[in-house]
Amino acid sequence: MLRIGVLGVGHLGKIHLRCLQDLPEQFELVSFFDHQMAAAKEAMELTGLMPSHSVEHLLEQVDAVVITVPTLSHYKMAIQAVRQFKHVFIEKPVCADMEEARSLLKLVREAQVTCQVGHIERFNPVYTAAIPFISNPSFIECRRLMPSHHRGLDVSVVLDLMIHDIDLVLKITGASVRKITANGSSVFSSLIDIANVRLEMDNGAVAQLTASRIHHEAERKMTIYQRDQYLKLDFLNHQLERVDAAGQANGRIEEIKVHPVNAIQNELMAFHDAIQQQREPVVTLEDGLKALDIALQATALSESSTMVNDERVFSPDTEQ
Repeated sequence: MLRIGVLGVGHLGKIHLRCLQDLPEQFELVSFFDHQMAAAKEAMELTGLMPSHSVEHLLEQVDAVVITVPTLSHYKMAIQAVRQFKHVFIEKPVCADMEEARSLLKLVREAQVTCQVGHIERFNPVYTAAIPFISNPSFIECRRLMPSHHRGLDVSVVLDLMIHDIDLVLKITGASVRKITANGSSVFSSLIDIANVRLEMDNGAVAQLTASRIHHEAERKMTIYQRDQYLKLDFLNHQLERVDAAGQANGRIEEIKVHPVNAIQNELMAFHDAIQQQREPVVTLEDGLKALDIALQATALSESSTMVNDERVFSPDTEQ
């Protein structure tokens, strides 16, 4: 059993606390820490545990930590843990910029600890059910829309929401991005709140991604087009369809059975197994860096589109 703690107990941190307490065979939830006293008090009432009085105090008691602080503090918290040879589960986006991310990668490799990134959609039962049917996609369309809320506003909507789909596109295609085009707009925050991004992969596949945090209702969908068929994934409603496109209007629609799971519990169990079995996690730190690199460049393009009325293009620098 691994002794584990949580750094940051806001909305997502509390979910992790509950999931960890529901996994007593894998983890002993020792404590948590948050600078915000109100959040710490709520977490204490939720778990029945006393909060640690500092990050250092928490790290002294555990083998591993879950980092769910705001993105701008990810790097600071992660390097403190890694320097104490603690295993790290870090929420997406892994860091605020590529310099921090590359530095963290270097430290993790030197310390030889396990680091898993919280790209939760890899554990969504709709995605896992679709995996056997994915074969050489040529076009992927993604829509990730959310009502306005007060979480994640320290980063653009690309880093807050779209990065989930960027990670999936990279995984599904198994290819690198050769060209990015993007545009976006700031609506209620000082950062990009709605964005449209096109990724052209080096194997010829294309992905069209839209993300918004100003929509009136939530939507998380992906359509994967491939030879003679396409897959319709509804991550939110746990629905998966395979459509035979050969006959178009007469195409056969097959509903694929999706078994509901607790995706956060599953990713935490995968983190546990990676540590115990000393193997690569399902979502590696390198995966997190690749998604971050594309998301940052798409964000920059989206920001430039709000200042000038022309299309900007980046060719990604994925050196790590």
